Amino acid sequence: MNFHVISHTHWDREWHQTYQQYRVKLVRFMDELIELLENSPKYSSFMLDGQTIVLEDYLEVKPHKKDALAKLVQEGRLLIGPWYIQPDEFIPSGESLIRNLLIGQQIARDFGPAMQIGYLPDSFGQAAQIPQVLYGFGMKNALFWRGITDEETEKTEFLWEGPDGSKVLTTHLPLGYGNGRMISTDLEGNLEILDENMEALEAKTTSQNLLLMCGFDQRSAIKELPEIVENLNQHLTSQGSDHTVKISQLKEYFDAVRAEAETLETISGEFRKGKNMRVHVSIASTRLDLKKQNYEVQNLYEKYVEPLNSMSFLAGNGYDNAIINQGWKYTLQNHAHDSICNVCTDVTHKEMEMRYHYAKQIGQTVQTDATNDLIGKIKFDYSKGLPLIVFNTLGHNRKNVVEATVQLKSEAFTIVDPNGESIPYQVVESNYENLNDKQIEIGVKNEDQYVWTTKIKFLAEVDGFGYKTYYIKETIGEQGETSEVYQDGIFSNDYFQAEIQPNGSLTVKAHATNKVFHDLNVFEESGNAGDEYDFSPPREDVVISTKNATPEISVLQNGSIFATVKIAHSLEVPVDTDVNGRSDEYKTLVIESFVTVNRHEDRIDIKTVIDNTVKNHRISALFNPGVNASTHVADQQFGMIRRENYLPQVEYWEEENWEEKYYPIYPQQKFVDVSDDEKGLAILNKGLPQYEILDGKEPVVVLTLLCGTDYMGKQDLVDRPGRRSGLHVETPDSSLLGVHEMEYSIVPHSGTEIDTEVGRKANEYTSPMVTVQVDHQPNIQVFSDELSFLQIDDPHVVISAFKKCEDDDGMIVRIYNTTDQEILDVKAAMNKDFFKSVQLVDLNERPIHERINFTDQGIVIDKMASNEVLTFKLSIH
Repeated sequence: MNFHVISHTHWDREWHQTYQQYRVKLVRFMDELIELLENSPKYSSFMLDGQTIVLEDYLEVKPHKKDALAKLVQEGRLLIGPWYIQPDEFIPSGESLIRNLLIGQQIARDFGPAMQIGYLPDSFGQAAQIPQVLYGFGMKNALFWRGITDEETEKTEFLWEGPDGSKVLTTHLPLGYGNGRMISTDLEGNLEILDENMEALEAKTTSQNLLLMCGFDQRSAIKELPEIVENLNQHLTSQGSDHTVKISQLKEYFDAVRAEAETLETISGEFRKGKNMRVHVSIASTRLDLKKQNYEVQNLYEKYVEPLNSMSFLAGNGYDNAIINQGWKYTLQNHAHDSICNVCTDVTHKEMEMRYHYAKQIGQTVQTDATNDLIGKIKFDYSKGLPLIVFNTLGHNRKNVVEATVQLKSEAFTIVDPNGESIPYQVVESNYENLNDKQIEIGVKNEDQYVWTTKIKFLAEVDGFGYKTYYIKETIGEQGETSEVYQDGIFSNDYFQAEIQPNGSLTVKAHATNKVFHDLNVFEESGNAGDEYDFSPPREDVVISTKNATPEISVLQNGSIFATVKIAHSLEVPVDTDVNGRSDEYKTLVIESFVTVNRHEDRIDIKTVIDNTVKNHRISALFNPGVNASTHVADQQFGMIRRENYLPQVEYWEEENWEEKYYPIYPQQKFVDVSDDEKGLAILNKGLPQYEILDGKEPVVVLTLLCGTDYMGKQDLVDRPGRRSGLHVETPDSSLLGVHEMEYSIVPHSGTEIDTEVGRKANEYTSPMVTVQVDHQPNIQVFSDELSFLQIDDPHVVISAFKKCEDDDGMIVRIYNTTDQEILDVKAAMNKDFFKSVQLVDLNERPIHERINFTDQGIVIDKMASNEVLTFKLSIH
């Protein structure tokens, strides 16, 4: 056996200590490592945990060390990258995973070559799209620890296939990333380590190569390692053994495996089984307040900052990748597996929150500046009124209800489209205010400026990646449709009727099929004896449901465009929970749902506000699709994944001594959908990354809204027996006391999730169009008041990125297939006034083989595989 000793450290940037506390240790560690490598030529390589952020963190303190680091990287002795930071694989968006690698590679290039291995030693499970992401960066090898069992493969090496067909040679580490960490100057002890690894792994390997991961959490390099390896080889040779030991690199190991392996299994899908090592299957429910902020920041950059900057750039304005990427960095720094999974101390979580604030401040400022710069290039027809411009930052023509705030001298006004046709609108609220109160006074008092500030909603239709100008006239005109959306306890629109039941749940009847959906948005409150790593019920639970409730129901808004009804539940719930049961003391907990139905949209939008007064419990919203199905689909990074409604391991996980319970509680991105061939139900969400499926073949979708706990780690949980994860440290902030808001939407539909185009609908729900009122102002008057830059024609293909290229002035457009089926003949119309050519590039924005046709009509793609991601670089005039 050839033992490949990988000298490394696993560096948690923050966890039970803060970033700055860990950085003190990092500086000392890096100082020692540089000195060791410079003075020990036989120390051939050290792996810096696959993340380049440690270089940034160190050099911010000691910038004079950059040349020394670069020399070691260029010599191939210090292995850096490919990631910016070691990520969780399920909660970050697909674009976030790409930016993590993209920025990681950029940083690495300042020093030397990056390690091109998909190194994921400690992520809590493996996402199905990782092979495609890695392959898109030219990486052909991956290494991970958690989530896979002998139910998938009995071998440590296999080909891991993504849903699009991408394959990477993969090794998993049954003994973790520290199976050689106890190597020392003790020869007998080292021989025992070799024997233990041989006994555990020899039968699982597919070649005569075995990894000894010589490192661990915050572990310094073993200075004597070259001598230790030399002594081991001398002893093995003297004993006539054919074993060899060498300080190696992951690339050497994978090259050797690839050369020797004859037939490797091909395995696809995600790996989330906690049989041998915990993956914390319910971890997505911890600190949902921070996870919501993560969603908001990702969405801000992906759907607004970059697309609006791109439009502005195409109109001749600037595009500053550096400041946008700084915002991305603040976001990505929160995507470390311990951080975004929120298994940290309260003070660490507070620092995460500040990074989200930093990212928002940068993003919102850049977005506003870019939008104003773009508006300055548009020629408006002021004879029609004051411009009200609507921006569509998605890649398809969309017709949605938009919200706008207008400020006028008059409270009465009319809205018309570019053709002068009157557009009905509905007032949300109106206030008379003095704009002087919002302006800085320098030297002299500003004059009073009294206006009516009115928030309205109206139906707008705008082509893909473009804008359209409506006009405001300060006159009273005809409003058209006057019937109210909500009448006699029933919402009625173009698609369905939704009736609020006495218990506050919804019953929906679809117009097209007469199919009826019952028991939608029923709330359930139960105990949580778990910790930040896992939800876990008490041994004796008390479950409180709103099935028999009598909430207060009141109409807040009702008109021709939309209606909003408030449903207020007051529940008496136990004040605390421990592993044995729930307390005898009760408190009132208020859940308010604001249900909104728009006349022209096939969704039921819900904002739920919870005033949380108790600890250690979970609140969920339940939805009954009323279908018979054994599987369902959910949104993953780039498309959908099909999952089982019932997992048989729930029957034998305890008997087989799994590390934790395995049951159908899953992560998601923007939606989950359960359907048969006749009807289905999609539940869309804004930053609620976890759902559960109950009742197997008659599935009920359970959306986790709030899950509170008071400790980082606890021992002997019902769903996770034995030792604790993390430290037994109090985390009061994770109890989530106080007021919390969450948003989700119900889409009842006929047919399957593909028939209803749920992927596109989810993007429309999570990314509303942007509206801006334009006052009279001089402008360059270059572009018309209605324009589209780029548009995709296939309803199952969406755009995930529209940004400037990192290295030149080309534009990057990334599309993906939202379905798990192949799509043929995909077209994208390009505005030839702005674009002159197109080429296919990889995720690193480098040209690859052509698979596209470029015609006078735009881009034509013969076919896209299931969940496939394609990236284009468009050159501009």
